[in-house]
Amino acid sequence: MKRTQFLIMALSALLIMSCGQTYKSHKVIEDFMKNSMKLEDFDVLSWSNPGIANFVSDSILNVMHRDAEKERLVSGTVKYVPRTERLQFIQVKYAVEKDTITQTFYLDDNNKGVVGFKNN
Repeated sequence: MKRTQFLIMALSALLIMSCGQTYKSHKVIEDFMKNSMKLEDFDVLSWSNPGIANFVSDSILNVMHRDAEKERLVSGTVKYVPRTERLQFIQVKYAVEKDTITQTFYLDDNNKGVVGFKNN
């Protein structure tokens, strides 16, 4: 019985930590959208589950940054956080006026900020 209780408590703790990390990721992305993308009125329709991005190099991130500027998805100088060895990604589907947009956001492994993003 004690082993079962321990497993339940361990799984509960893991679930709570996971929910906290997911909430933090959502907050980081929403802040980036408001501050760097200057989106004032948007409604998030859905979030994907966080995933690990294995093949995102510095050159790919540079292309994402240039494309975001060229397509005027960002406003002014954007402060991306530095790339870490392991990145996580989350796809966000949101509505702005009558448009529905889906983008993938890449975050550092500490959930401190957005490393880059792209349109899907």
